[in-house]
Parts: sequence; C-alpha cells; structure tokens
Amino acid sequence: MKKRSFCKFITYAGLGLALSSSIAGAQALPDGPLRMLVPFSAGGSTDILARLMAKEMGEVLNKTIVVENKPGAEGFIAARDLKQAAPDGRTLMMVTTSVYAINPAIFSEIPYSPGKDFKTVSVVASSPNVFLVPATSKLASIQDIVKNAGVAPESLAYATGATMHLLNAKWLESMSSTKMINIPYKGSASAYPDLVSGRVDFMVDQPLSSMSLIRDGKLKVVAVTSEKRWNELPNVPTVAEQGYPDFVTTSWWAVLVPSGTPDETVQALHQAAAKALEKSETIEKIKQLGADVTDYDLNKAQSFTADELKKWQTIATQAGVKIN
Repeated sequence: MKKRSFCKFITYAGLGLALSSSIAGAQALPDGPLRMLVPFSAGGSTDILARLMAKEMGEVLNKTIVVENKPGAEGFIAARDLKQAAPDGRTLMMVTTSVYAINPAIFSEIPYSPGKDFKTVSVVASSPNVFLVPATSKLASIQDIVKNAGVAPESLAYATGATMHLLNAKWLESMSSTKMINIPYKGSASAYPDLVSGRVDFMVDQPLSSMSLIRDGKLKVVAVTSEKRWNELPNVPTVAEQGYPDFVTTSWWAVLVPSGTPDETVQALHQAAAKALEKSETIEKIKQLGADVTDYDLNKAQSFTADELKKWQTIATQAGVKIN
C-alpha cells in the first residue's frame, strides 16, 4: 500500500471509529432534547456551570440539552423531580455538595435518598472552600477567628447562605470549642454586601461564588479547606496548617440521573461529559469561575460521591448540626 493511501486508510478508519462511537452513544439515549435540572436560580455559579456543560455535552452528543432552574427548599424541589423522572437518560441534574451530601446529613427528613435514588454520571469540577473576611478586617488567620470568638460567647458573627456554609462554620466552632453567631441569608449573593462592609465578620464559601470579589480586593481569604494549598491561592495556608489537621472539605459539582437509568446510558452520558471536560475552552472557563476540572472516570466518580455522603455525615455529627 502506498504511503498516501495508507494515510487515507488510517484517516477513514479513525473517522469511522469516531462515527461508530457517536452512533453508539446516541442509541443509548432517547430521541429528542434532554434536560438538565439546576436546584438554584439562574445566574448563580451552579447555573453557570450547568449551562456550560449542557452546551458542551450537547455538542458531543449532537443533542439539545435544555437547562431548567428548579430553585427552592435547599434543592429538595429539583432533587425530587429527578427522583420522579423516567430513568431513560432524558433528565439530568447538576448537583452540589450541599444538595447531594450535606442535606441528608443535617435534615431529619428529605424527599430523596442520594445513594438509592440517583446515579452519578460525572464529577465535573471541585474546589476547596475558603474562609473569607472583609478586606479591612483585622482577622488574618483561623487563629485570629478562634481567638476573637473566645473573648466572649457569640462575640463574632458569620454569614451563611447555604447548608455548606453553615456546616463548615459549625465544625470550626466544635473543633475550637467556641460559640459564634450565625447570620443566615438567602444565598451567597445576598450575604456578600454585609460581608464586604464588615457587618459580619467572616463567611465560609466556595471560590466559584467569591473569586471576583477576592480578585477585586474586596474580600481577603485567611484559609482554604483543602488538604494541600490551592494552586489558585498558593500563599493562603490551609485550615489544617493553622492547627486543625482534620479540617478538610471540598465543594464539588456533579451530574446525576435517576437510579434506574441503564448502565449503557450512564456510560454514554459520562463519555460526553469527559469529552466536554477535555476541551481547553471548558477547562479555562471553569478555572475562571474559581474551580478545577475533575477528571474522574465513571467508577471513581461514583465512589467519590458515595464517600462524600459518609464524610459529611461524620462532620455533621461532630459539629452537632441537625435540622428538624
């Protein structure tokens, strides 16, 4: 075979393999558009990430994926809708740590059981949580927070706009044997004006929500909750470095489907997500949001979310947080 003919053969073979793979993926999914549920309002970090993945996965699958926002009740509404959806691959959900792992740990009753009602398709992105203080604050470390909180009971106030914020702060209270004031808000966006102005002393949140304020110099980060220092904030020490070695938490975002979804359908959706996350533009957009792409294979993704269920249950117990 001549060299040029051989090259053509390899090219056609590669195209055929890609085409057959695409056809196989399409055959595992229902006809028509898919939908991706978001348990929060439009415009938030989870919504932005869901729309990015819906677009990129849709291009891989040659399908339209419509994003549907189902906010309210700590994510219960969207999760219940996913649980009740037909397990045919038509309905997905972009889930957060709070909705998947924290809610079952702290609420006495919720309308879903993540381990039983859902299958994990992909863990899309992750980031450490960050301890944030106003730019003008004298607090510069976890030790400062604990020291000031220890001056008198409830002498320090922290903002919470989600169960993840609450549980991280309560865990620090428990570990440091201090008592602080929780000031609840209807989400990160409504809490930040008071945090920036200094009306509250600190907040634990994810960089996906706070990175623009950090970059603009309106907030300071005094600690990250990752096991090791985060590459986006290399000069910020971890909570573990500051005297609490067991304090390691992560915020993450994952795509789920109903539990009865066939394995071949889950695999097709996972492959679409994996290909989307290989794109340089997707990686860059997620990085700009303040998170890192998580390149787990399907087995790793599913074992990770299962482990997170157990981890947050332990944290909730240690922090003494239970909501009836």
